[in-house]
Amino acid sequence: MKKRALVAIVLALSLLLTGCGIVDLESWFGELDAILATQVSFSQMEYTRPDPEALEQAAQDVEQKLSQEPDVESLMERVYAFYGCYHDFYTNYALANIHYCKDLTDTYWEQEYNYCLEASAQVDARLDQILYVLADSPLREALEGEDYFGPGFFDGYSGESLWSEEFTALMEQQARLEIEYYDLCAQAAEVPYYSDTYFETYGGQMAEILAELIKLRQDIAREAGYSDYLSFAYDFYYYRDYSPAQAAQLLEDIRVSLVPLYRQAAKSDVWEIGNRVCSQNQTFTYVKNTASAMGGRINEAFAQMEQLGLYDVSYGENKYDASFEVFLPSYSVPYVFVNPTGMTYDRLTFAHEFGHFCNDYASGGTVVGVDVAEIFSQGMEYLSLCYGETPEDLAELKMADSLAIYVEQAAYASFEQQMYAMEDITAEKLKQLYDRVGKEYGLDVWAWDSRSFVCITHFFTAPVYIVSYVVSNDTAMQLYQMELETKGQGLACLEENLDTQEAGLMAFLQSAGLESPFEEGRLEKVAQLFSQRLLK
Repeated sequence: MKKRALVAIVLALSLLLTGCGIVDLESWFGELDAILATQVSFSQMEYTRPDPEALEQAAQDVEQKLSQEPDVESLMERVYAFYGCYHDFYTNYALANIHYCKDLTDTYWEQEYNYCLEASAQVDARLDQILYVLADSPLREALEGEDYFGPGFFDGYSGESLWSEEFTALMEQQARLEIEYYDLCAQAAEVPYYSDTYFETYGGQMAEILAELIKLRQDIAREAGYSDYLSFAYDFYYYRDYSPAQAAQLLEDIRVSLVPLYRQAAKSDVWEIGNRVCSQNQTFTYVKNTASAMGGRINEAFAQMEQLGLYDVSYGENKYDASFEVFLPSYSVPYVFVNPTGMTYDRLTFAHEFGHFCNDYASGGTVVGVDVAEIFSQGMEYLSLCYGETPEDLAELKMADSLAIYVEQAAYASFEQQMYAMEDITAEKLKQLYDRVGKEYGLDVWAWDSRSFVCITHFFTAPVYIVSYVVSNDTAMQLYQMELETKGQGLACLEENLDTQEAGLMAFLQSAGLESPFEEGRLEKVAQLFSQRLLK
């Protein structure tokens, strides 16, 4: 059985990854979280370097209590205390992440972020060990009661913990390589992005790090008992309920069905729409008006975000070149980070991250897999076209962008799947593979550089995440199509499912009454829509 996630764990710099167990802490922390969420603005949140000794002591307290043959309530008091330390660690990790991303030249936040990143493997290992101890205790049946962990929770914690000394050491080594990559990103900010100087001075070193990461991750998978890294990552990070083979077939079908349309659309002047100037105020107002028109929990979420300052959509010369949303578990609130371009597409970028915010707001920290989480973000982009004060031609730009998401993210995902199957991996072989895959997917219709795979941070910090953009984009488009057919239908589907507990994509689609991206004929419907909207 796949293990469920405790909270949306802070991901390195840009994304949310999960990999531990979930327990319903609402009855314990709920009242406190509600008070904090109404009182603490982001500017008042103080960072404190996490104390591993405090978490270790809390873990030992759980183990000591178990040795005393306690009743379940007294044991859970110790368990809740441990989870409090765990929440504290990831809250401070998130704060360090946010502040570092605001200014990559700030050495204090760089050091604090790196400290948390390196410590995270040990923290997650300790949580896993505690869950195995609880699973093996005489109180297991009581702990799986509705008021605590829930029925069947410990089914995934039989036998020995995955977090052996060897596995933990490999995960720590991965963190150190990721830190090397972050350091190079910060140094590369001093030269023109995507220039020969960028690639020659820093890109080659980044490629070498990626080659090392791939080899290391293959070792991690083997240590965890998997034959390949894709299967490991699908289970450990994403609890996907479809296989890498299914994903590979979808990516190939996209290459056949949509790349010809993508090449044609590249010649259109629709992309010029994205070059129109958009101020920070226009970006913020667009999403605010969208939330107001949608109402309900979505408008409540925006009010919280605005009132507590849980967002950053400002321009910064040294900001991290990405946008993300992250959850702060000790405060029970999300935070949105956007690095704007000053162009029209900033509206959709902010809408995307606000969709993640709504999911976390409604669920108190989402427990779903990345595939499902991305449905809410991409769905918010599409539905904003129906509820926001949409600038002229923005819907047309979004259709072109949607086609690009299918094709470009499929290209990246295909490259990623193939690179984890490589033997004798080198930086040069990665460049050759990327060149071949990129051209197969039509990416050479733009200014193409086979060295540019080093610019895609997901390969380094969020392995095997990218395919989520493909499958979730398909579902989000369905919400848009529903909304166009019947006003309010797509919005109702999104709003009703904001607090879903369905972790896997296929399970979610079934519960929500939506079509699978793997369904025969689905891509043909998508291709027809793009032809109608873009190739007039």
